[in-house]
Amino acid sequence: MPIQLDRNIEAVRLEMSDVRQPIDDEWKEEMKRRDYLSSNRLNNSLVTIDQVFDKALEQAQLGARICTTEAAKAEYIRRHANIVGVVGPPGVGKTTLSKMMVKQILKHEFLPDTEFSFFIKVKDIDFNTKMTPLEFLTTNSRVKVNYTKEESKALITFLHNNPNVAIFFDGLDEASTKKFAMISRVCKRDRKSKPVDIMKNLFNFTLLPKAKIVVTSRPGQMYKLHPDYRPTSIFEVLGLLEEARNNLGTQLCGERYTAIKKILDQQPNLAHLCYLPINFILIVFCLLSNEGSDIKTMTQVLIFSMTRFVESSHLKGEVPLDKVGAEMVKLAQRKLVFEKSDFDDVELADEMVTNFFHTYVDKSSGLRMKILEGNKRSYFTHLTWQEFYAAVYLMLFVSYREFKQLESTFKDTQWSVVLKFMFGICNPHAYKQLKLIFPAKMIKDYEEKKKFMESMLMETLWSVRDEDFIRGFGWLHEYNDDETSGKFEDCLLVKLDMEVPTHLPEVGDIVYALKSFTKPHKLVLRSSYKSGSTEVYESLLRGIHGTTTTITRLIIDSIEMKDSLMESLLLHLDAMEEICFYYVTNLSPYMESLSNAINQRSNKIQLRLWGQQLNDDDVIYLAGCLGNISLLQMLYMSDTDISSDQCRVLKQAIQQLPSIQEFELKGGYATVDLKELVMWFRQYKRSTNPEPNVRVAEPDVMVAEPDVMVAEPDVMVAETDVNG
Repeated sequence: MPIQLDRNIEAVRLEMSDVRQPIDDEWKEEMKRRDYLSSNRLNNSLVTIDQVFDKALEQAQLGARICTTEAAKAEYIRRHANIVGVVGPPGVGKTTLSKMMVKQILKHEFLPDTEFSFFIKVKDIDFNTKMTPLEFLTTNSRVKVNYTKEESKALITFLHNNPNVAIFFDGLDEASTKKFAMISRVCKRDRKSKPVDIMKNLFNFTLLPKAKIVVTSRPGQMYKLHPDYRPTSIFEVLGLLEEARNNLGTQLCGERYTAIKKILDQQPNLAHLCYLPINFILIVFCLLSNEGSDIKTMTQVLIFSMTRFVESSHLKGEVPLDKVGAEMVKLAQRKLVFEKSDFDDVELADEMVTNFFHTYVDKSSGLRMKILEGNKRSYFTHLTWQEFYAAVYLMLFVSYREFKQLESTFKDTQWSVVLKFMFGICNPHAYKQLKLIFPAKMIKDYEEKKKFMESMLMETLWSVRDEDFIRGFGWLHEYNDDETSGKFEDCLLVKLDMEVPTHLPEVGDIVYALKSFTKPHKLVLRSSYKSGSTEVYESLLRGIHGTTTTITRLIIDSIEMKDSLMESLLLHLDAMEEICFYYVTNLSPYMESLSNAINQRSNKIQLRLWGQQLNDDDVIYLAGCLGNISLLQMLYMSDTDISSDQCRVLKQAIQQLPSIQEFELKGGYATVDLKELVMWFRQYKRSTNPEPNVRVAEPDVMVAEPDVMVAEPDVMVAETDVNG
């Protein structure tokens, strides 16, 4: 936190929404079933703490439809309704959220019947030591117990059958093991097992089958969990939305926040970082100083904050300034939780521990508080700071030989933030600032490591994975160097194809890159289970507008349409070749505007409406713009999505088209009425075909004649009335 923050602040709202799950291979066939695919759609709606397990129950009941017996349905619901995952990028507030849940449990405001609650920080777990399930729960939640063997057996049996138990696993991504992606053996209640196996048995309710479980993690590690243990219901912490940012900003800055907000509005790439609470607080702190007015990246923010702290009275007089840098190098240790011996090994001054670490009493005491005596453990107050110091250590102080050996390690998603800071340190200005703090005589092989980082950046251009491509944009943004951006664009394809990003910082990364490009590019924006919120779509569309990049294909998936989003969309509509609305809610109020915009286009567009609830007026507006649509595809999942009257309106509009050959109608998973409309359209189009000798293929009829092949090269026979 900024050292000037010398007072408590009132809590502000941290938003959370439900998100869709990725489709694992074994579920792909089941996902094709109409009823399950229809019911499994989520609209990224905002969720409050007291709703999470109600939402989990709803999702489990929907998922249970794939089960063929009542017993199987009950078992499915039991295993999926009582566990939820909470994901989000580092610093967004996952730990804050889980602590708030525990606080509300203690106040009987959330899960009011809870009798036993366990809060476990995954980074504290010793995954090498075998223990019983009861030892695992009590030791890692810092509950001091001293039961006999018989008492322990009775207690774990009691917990096993108790529906009023709540367990929180905070920070799955900080686990010191990578075995969560594997199948686990079944654990016995009275036998010792490895912690990773105990956790997975809790996740699939082999142990404590009636408990409520919350697991927080960065998205990458959550989705790497084996499907047998991964929560079906996953919620995402969105961070601080605009109202919360304004509230917090006013508390931090008072009347000066108006000027700070104006700067952020003028620098959207920086503003996109502000939905993370720690980013927002540190960025506001920088902007309060005239020295921080030109910051563009989080690396710059942290360098600025660190420099001001080093120069403050907090360190002066405790550690001589000429030794501060040498001491700070020792902060980048490869652990998350430190013992006193770790600091002794690197001879880190006690004053540095006091200033840079949070220290608490060891779990064996049964307490967690700052004191002067006892077996103490320490960690950084926020993981972001440790990741920043790790980046400084790697880029400035290890040898190139050791650095190169970590190439495969850098690809681990747990290193994603460290890697971004490493690219930030490649920036010449950032490097110059760091040299003022850290001892120049200790800096090793910086230029060689910088070239290595640039080669990693260029490799992302040829990756087939969208996350690698978007990560490359993030690296380019943090690098913040015009010459490097030019090299990146020179190797970039003219046609760019990527998924809509998940979070606003990723939007900022993409917009930064596209604004730095000087050559025209065509962009295809696809959607996936990870695609972002309404705010993400809107910010991306507004950010791209005015660049040399045009959006040729856009899929808007499972979000709520709003005025601001439609306005952003219409900025690009004239250049689009195809647009798809996929389970978008609240589209009806905007169908007239959409129809008018399509009619004003200079050429035809492909329009796909999948799972859209259209009322009679919507269909009238749709019929009114058919003349400027080359392909209309409609996909429905139930028999109530389009009526016979609506089909009649579309049929009349099709008959009035000046050129039926320039229009195509398709339907998938079609309703009865839509199927009849599609069949009518095929016959109508064939009947108006001006070339009688052209043979029309009916896709729904296939005649197999594998053993007959007749060659008649000199004869052409017209069979306009024969199918197949």
